[in-house]
Amino acid sequence: MDAGGLWIGSRWLVLQQLADILRMFAVELLTSLAPDARALYVTRSVRLFAYGLISVLLFLFLKELGFRDDDVGYFLTLTLVGDAAVGLLITAAADQVGRRRMLLLGSVLMLVTGVGFALYPTFEQFDRWISGDTSNDPELDLDGWKGWLYFLVLLTIGVIGVISPSGNECGPFLALEQSVISQLSPPENRATLFAWYGFFGSVSTATGSLISGTIISHLTEDNFFATYFSLATTTFSDSTSHTMNNTIPMEPPLLMSKIGAYRVIIALYGICGTVLAIIFFRLSQKVESNESLQLSAIQRHEENERDHLLGSDTESNASSTRSTFSGFNLSPETRWKVLKLSLLFTLDAFGANIMTGSMLAYWFKYKYNVDEAYLGKVLFISNILAGFSAIGAGLVSQRIGLVNTMVFTHLPANLLMMIVPFAPGLFWATTVYFIRACISQMDVGPRQAYVVSVVSPSERTVVIGIVNTARSIGAAFGPMLTGWMAQRGYFDWCFVVCGGLTAMYDILLLLSFGGKRRTSGSE
Repeated sequence: MDAGGLWIGSRWLVLQQLADILRMFAVELLTSLAPDARALYVTRSVRLFAYGLISVLLFLFLKELGFRDDDVGYFLTLTLVGDAAVGLLITAAADQVGRRRMLLLGSVLMLVTGVGFALYPTFEQFDRWISGDTSNDPELDLDGWKGWLYFLVLLTIGVIGVISPSGNECGPFLALEQSVISQLSPPENRATLFAWYGFFGSVSTATGSLISGTIISHLTEDNFFATYFSLATTTFSDSTSHTMNNTIPMEPPLLMSKIGAYRVIIALYGICGTVLAIIFFRLSQKVESNESLQLSAIQRHEENERDHLLGSDTESNASSTRSTFSGFNLSPETRWKVLKLSLLFTLDAFGANIMTGSMLAYWFKYKYNVDEAYLGKVLFISNILAGFSAIGAGLVSQRIGLVNTMVFTHLPANLLMMIVPFAPGLFWATTVYFIRACISQMDVGPRQAYVVSVVSPSERTVVIGIVNTARSIGAAFGPMLTGWMAQRGYFDWCFVVCGGLTAMYDILLLLSFGGKRRTSGSE
């Protein structure tokens, strides 16, 4: 055979191998999805990109505003509790009011948060404005009434809006999108589709983290080309090159203050909310539940006849309220399942959010004094690894079951988490964290598929909303414990508590639900 034939044959072999790989990871399932379902993968990517943007800096931004470590922990806890409450109300009403409307509302709340945080003054500026003190060194008291007012105003913005300190999902989006994807896909494909859903999210979070660190370094460092070259090198080439040398008396001039650069990133977060609103607005009626469509037809009929009835305002308002929140009505069997799952997921989320996202970035800066570019690279690589592990979870779950996949991939990751603070130096701490990332997200897709498989389609949206709210509530108290421990010098032990609690969740999950082998095709 001549050289041309060998070249064509080798290309054909490569294409065949590539096709086999794509078939193995079920890429054709994505391409065969309905347009509305594919759009939700895009919105997932945009949203998690935005969460990745602020995961690098949120803890640092709140510190720059003037908060102490424990203040930041309390703030993030209360914000997540508020987000959980708002998310639960929205998801409970979504099937009656309309999923698209609720998704649009969530996007607007995300925009409000981005604008509000980006424009919020530091405590020093706030104190000068309230007191009229123009001195160069005003007395600042966060424990006084001005400190409480400053805290509560920012907390109100965070509670009303949607913000993620961990880089993970929060608010109403996840429950609504998962319900639509479940509705528009066959049961046997859900675990794989949710694995891809997680993959898109992880890669987007990673990209957001990397871009955030790059932009901050670009805006705050005089020599951008040196920063760009640093980002182009591998993480392991010279980890110490990213460490700030505090012994050098002269620092390069800043193009922008740290807090100014943080505000630019947070403004981009708000812009992502606008992009989400545009995409959600273009969704069709196919994303709505049958209950929502039937209710809309009934309401239109009632509106046509309401003007002919007298004294019906009170009754119609009460009926509207009952129909709006009728999603909370679950069958007794479903209630017991939801209760057990919610308690377990609350424990898991509480432990996992003790040390993740913004808190992890702050720990690396706190212990090794690294810059934002290095933090962005760490979160980028870890999320990319986690994304690829999520794809593999779909294949594993079809062989050993959903619960076994959740437990036997999550448990080793938790043990590795406990080792990170005791690693001998920055290089090994980063290495252990990357190894953990290779298996840390393999439980996410199977968990989502398991939840939708154990309840009826009519209860699916509200059940997903309830268990995600339970996770959000558990996650809310993680940062509070982190701030409390960091303020008292126990920052390293946060990793041990994080890994220990999530390992306890794995064992309890296996004992509670491990007896019956369930795959994604189970209904």
